[in-house]
Amino acid sequence: MRRRSFIAGLSVVLSALRVDSLHACSLVFVNDRKVAKIVVRSMDLPLSFPERPKLFVFPRGMVRNSTNSLVPGIRGRIEGIGSNTVYWTSRFGSAAMVGFDGAATDGLNEKGLAAHALVLTESQQEPNDARAELPDTHWVQYVLDNFATVSAVVDAHRAGRFRVVAAWSHDLGYIKPLGIHLAVEDTSGDSAIFEYVKGSLVIHHGHQYQVLTNDPTLDEMLERMNKYKEFGGSEELSGTLDADSRYARLIAYHKYLPDPANYMEAVAGAMSLLRIAQIPFRDPAREPSSEEPAWAGTQTNWVSAADVTNHIYYVNSATVPSLFWLDLTEISLGPRSAVTFVDPHDPKVGGDGRRLLRRWEAPA
Repeated sequence: MRRRSFIAGLSVVLSALRVDSLHACSLVFVNDRKVAKIVVRSMDLPLSFPERPKLFVFPRGMVRNSTNSLVPGIRGRIEGIGSNTVYWTSRFGSAAMVGFDGAATDGLNEKGLAAHALVLTESQQEPNDARAELPDTHWVQYVLDNFATVSAVVDAHRAGRFRVVAAWSHDLGYIKPLGIHLAVEDTSGDSAIFEYVKGSLVIHHGHQYQVLTNDPTLDEMLERMNKYKEFGGSEELSGTLDADSRYARLIAYHKYLPDPANYMEAVAGAMSLLRIAQIPFRDPAREPSSEEPAWAGTQTNWVSAADVTNHIYYVNSATVPSLFWLDLTEISLGPRSAVTFVDPHDPKVGGDGRRLLRRWEAPA
């Protein structure tokens, strides 16, 4: 009964979302430093949203389908898709953050390709047609499993052999599609952002696409930046939490980041840049009355840093003071390797994450 009541209540709240007040996730790609190219993102969600994140290590050779959870043994039917769906076998191993016990939202594969899903409520997928469907819950993992470079990801989407659709899963507690856009980066410093705008796929491809937040779409976001002094306008940078302000601060302060003297400084510098866009712990009861109730209490849940140069994936929970990492060059990712995982909110995590990995066994 408690689960039914929670789901019913959350469904009502999510239905009331307004684009202009949404606070959820920021990303910045530091791709112009010689020591290492590192992309850092935050996952920002309201306390009431039951994400239940885990960091999984998936080997090569995993048989995937679009109808169930990405995690072996989890019973969770994906909704919003038809009978003609995408099936594949993973070509590359990866480390991926998985929420709701079923959907990858962020990760890095063994070739140094990183992928990230951020909320874009304005997202409008392509109309129905005869192509195989890929649920957006599986979009990140499909990219990590199949591609080694940003250009290859762009080519596959432009070829149009599949269609990304908005998906959800009542079984997994993800009861309403939020709409997302996808960012990908690789070892060369190349990047691309994929958005579905008014029923059409829009791809922004190039090294210059270093920052992503949320609504509006990227084209409109770039136009909005013209009002700030840092971009030739008249307004000062804002310290507020809306997507525009976070985007502007990340773009503006990126140029002040010093060249790192060593690898430690490269990682620290990239993570320090993202801190100007993170959201601290908040009490929903003390939120301003103008705040959209569904996202009152939104705060940074975790942060990841994907070093695409050295193939190292870092994670820091907002509730754990220690940073931990996985070096994918030192982990067995062959087809016979086990699926392993780490709970990022475990207070014991920290340092080299290999010692923390546990073999995944699906709950009975």
